[in-house]
Amino acid sequence: MSSIVQKTNGIKLKFDNIDQKLSPEYFNIIFRYLPTNRDLYSCSLVNRYWANCAIPILWESPFKINNVYNLFPKVVQIYLAFIQIEKFHNDFSVNRPLYDYPSFLKELPFDRFLNSAITNNYPETLIVELFKILSNRSVMLRRFDLCQLHLSYDNLITHQVLPQLLNYSSLFKRLSYLNCTYHLDVEEAQQTLKAQIFNALANSCHNIINIKATVWSRDEAIALANLICSQKWLKRVSLVNSNESASFSVQSLQSQAGSLNNLTFKNMHRDLNLNKSLSNRAKFKPTEFKLNDKSIYSLLKCNNITKLKFKHCEGLYNFPTECNYTFPNLTSLEYIYGNYKIHDVAPPIEILSNIIKMNGKTIENIIFDWHSRNPPDCTQLIKNIAECTINLGHLKTPLYTLEQLALILQTQNHLKNLDIYIGNRINPYCALFLFINMPFNNLKNSIIQLYFDGCQNHRPEFDQLNQIFEQIFYKNYQINNFILRQCFWPNLLKREKEELVKHFPSLKINISRERSRYSLNSDILSDRYNELT
Repeated sequence: MSSIVQKTNGIKLKFDNIDQKLSPEYFNIIFRYLPTNRDLYSCSLVNRYWANCAIPILWESPFKINNVYNLFPKVVQIYLAFIQIEKFHNDFSVNRPLYDYPSFLKELPFDRFLNSAITNNYPETLIVELFKILSNRSVMLRRFDLCQLHLSYDNLITHQVLPQLLNYSSLFKRLSYLNCTYHLDVEEAQQTLKAQIFNALANSCHNIINIKATVWSRDEAIALANLICSQKWLKRVSLVNSNESASFSVQSLQSQAGSLNNLTFKNMHRDLNLNKSLSNRAKFKPTEFKLNDKSIYSLLKCNNITKLKFKHCEGLYNFPTECNYTFPNLTSLEYIYGNYKIHDVAPPIEILSNIIKMNGKTIENIIFDWHSRNPPDCTQLIKNIAECTINLGHLKTPLYTLEQLALILQTQNHLKNLDIYIGNRINPYCALFLFINMPFNNLKNSIIQLYFDGCQNHRPEFDQLNQIFEQIFYKNYQINNFILRQCFWPNLLKREKEELVKHFPSLKINISRERSRYSLNSDILSDRYNELT
């Protein structure tokens, strides 16, 4: 027992020495780099000094655990304890919390906050009292979320309480992130309330950096345009599930041409089954991606855009091809549509090709992930990628001919990550053979991932694969990750697969019995380019 006490005292002495050497500012920096909230909570239990540094960070975003927002009724229960303190502030018999938790709040997911209150059966008056508690403590939010996935649609308290929160404008003076992508069952209430939210925020906060919004009426779009114009330094905008009214909001982006660098359009399509994450409560509305001529002209005036992304946007092929789609600082271009069950009828090949041709000197990342039953004619697009991009480091795209694959492999000298879906018309052995003499210069940290579309007519034998990979790795010994994916290769037995992988340590082979696109199950490549999704 004495040895345990001595060890405990020794550990405590070490912590005390650390506390004496490091100021709270250093602990604040260290604690913010901890990977999980559980680690942060464990630090708060070490001693009072550590707790004073860790608790404020934990309660900046009390509804979020490891970057995922969750429903925590106890958070609201703790907040309500401060209402009792306000009423009986002279009564020392009241059990007072150790910390002033409401004063630490920085991120408010309103849907989670409200649903937590509804779960506890708190009436509207108590929820408004909580708003007063936050305002009295001079809380200034940096993030405010009204997300369409989690809002309680069956309770009309939503659009009764929210306007009262907006009356406390001081909460939003330092707001830097706004997510307003919700829908309500009551259309008139939604349109009025959404416009009211945008107008109220336009009057109270002018430091928003990131806006993610949905608009479905002219009033909403005009109000969002006013909010965009009222900002000093807006950098990122994402329009989600919006109809043609979005043109009014896009026109206002010209006012932020000096700062806007990231633009995303998402979920503007007519297939209700495309997004599994959108539940019935989300009230997803089928639409098409439409912008009028004025909005396109305003968009092209935003010369500082570095990232342009279209995710599940149907109708981009209707854009005028004669426009000069020039973005002088564009470094990342993404077009994603469909999945292995839902196909893109008409990928906007010509539009994407024009964008690459106009901006090839600056583009570093290209991600194309469309799913088509009939292979589109994308040879010109591939030629533009091969001939116009001089700094391309990351490429993900479907290819349908050996000519297209050869164009990519012969001309790209800066590629570090190559992720290719190879159509079923290409012989896998011929495709792999092209990699023998690829002239890549940055293979040391490269990732090459190939997905063969389960072609039954072309099945490489074990000896063929062994010979081809021996030549590939002999001439390109610096390759670290060469990933081979295919559905149905009956000729390649499990024993043969294990022998290949053992002989070539940098090779990975994944053969699935279920057809699925490579983009759904990537082994190594992370989705690091999809920040606004």
